[in-house]
Amino acid sequence: MRSIGLKLFLGFIAMAALTVGILWFVQAGVMRDSYLKERLQSVSDAIGQAALDGKVDYDTLGEQLNANLVVISKTGDILYRSQGLPMMGMMIRSIQSMVPENANGQAQFVQGQGGSGRYAVLGSAMPGDRYLFAVFSLSDVDEAARILRHQLWIVTILLLFLAVILAVYLSRRLSRPIRAVTAAAHELAKGNLAVSLPVTSRDEIGRLTIALNDLSVELQKTDQLRKELIANVSHELRAPLAVIRGYAETVRDVTWPNDTKRQEQLTLISEEATRLTGVVRDILDYSRLQAGVEKIRQTSFQLRPLLEQVMGRYEQVAQAAGLRLLLQSPEVTIIFDEARLIQVLHNLINNAIDHATPGSAVALVVQEQNGHCRIVVRNEGETIAPEELGRIWERYHRADRAGSRPLGSGLGLAIVRSIFEQHRVSFGVSSDQGTTAFWFDAVCDNAAAAVNQPESDA
Repeated sequence: MRSIGLKLFLGFIAMAALTVGILWFVQAGVMRDSYLKERLQSVSDAIGQAALDGKVDYDTLGEQLNANLVVISKTGDILYRSQGLPMMGMMIRSIQSMVPENANGQAQFVQGQGGSGRYAVLGSAMPGDRYLFAVFSLSDVDEAARILRHQLWIVTILLLFLAVILAVYLSRRLSRPIRAVTAAAHELAKGNLAVSLPVTSRDEIGRLTIALNDLSVELQKTDQLRKELIANVSHELRAPLAVIRGYAETVRDVTWPNDTKRQEQLTLISEEATRLTGVVRDILDYSRLQAGVEKIRQTSFQLRPLLEQVMGRYEQVAQAAGLRLLLQSPEVTIIFDEARLIQVLHNLINNAIDHATPGSAVALVVQEQNGHCRIVVRNEGETIAPEELGRIWERYHRADRAGSRPLGSGLGLAIVRSIFEQHRVSFGVSSDQGTTAFWFDAVCDNAAAAVNQPESDA
């Protein structure tokens, strides 16, 4: 099977050969005949005009035409001939044979002796039954044709040489990106997804390269999602599954007759199953966010009603933990992915409740600052060590705080960080003197806020 580079090379060579062939046909064929016809026509017009005038200075006319002149009567008598008439006997007989039938502009060619070249004989009728003939050499025309053929051979060799060089260069240059795309496609098929080709043009090949690069990126995202999912599942699901299996076997083999023990252990199994469901949900969310599969959809909405709705879900949980919930928020409109904001708030509030000191308050505060809103979730509890603050957003990392309960999947704050990074907003955490605060910024939609602002009384 021929490669595309070879096909391009042969195509360029064929085009060059066709160009040279057309050049030979025009120059050596068409143009050569045109030179001869032009020479014959100019001599014919000159002797025809002289014959009409009657009185002719034969010497001057011969010099002008670079020809030898002969004047002959109808009976074949020579009335005038130039001194330098070549092959006089042969030429006179040729001229006499042309009178009178071929003495009106029809050329006759005579081959010279000893390789002296060709001669042309042209005649024209004169008054008084006389005929004027011009005998001239065609060596200049034949020499021009010979030189032209010689030049054409040089041009042909030069053109073919340059055509080969240009064909090799262009075929390699044009086929190189196609070969690169083909090789990249084979690498993708082998499982090497980290393929990125430079885009060197904006034509169809360039667009194909861009499409292949995009495909590589999407496949890498999918592969990363798969790897993250496998890693997260293997890390997080083993412990609850082991607990569920252990208690299930205990209930089956040991405590089934004991109603109290059986009920306690079945409750633990149910709780572990519920936690396992949350772990799986967190794993899927985190893996999709990290792989870039889950896209954000930012909209403009009123912030306070959403905060009240989220805080309302934690009233009973907070009361059971001996905590108070506080909400401080002005009436503002922000631009954010509403579903992701709810997910962020759930993670941060859950985290605050898990680590808050009983009897204290968990506060959700919104502050307007220079065109954006800063949302803060604050709780009172064990201070986080400074060296832990930089790692608190990492996957599966749990700060070592006294009294903290290792609940959840260990992915909550990692999910929150991924959402913030997708929104490209500032975020952070501070912990000092028993107070820990998680904060992040959101863009305020001032135009929407102005529309929703109630009118004041006049």
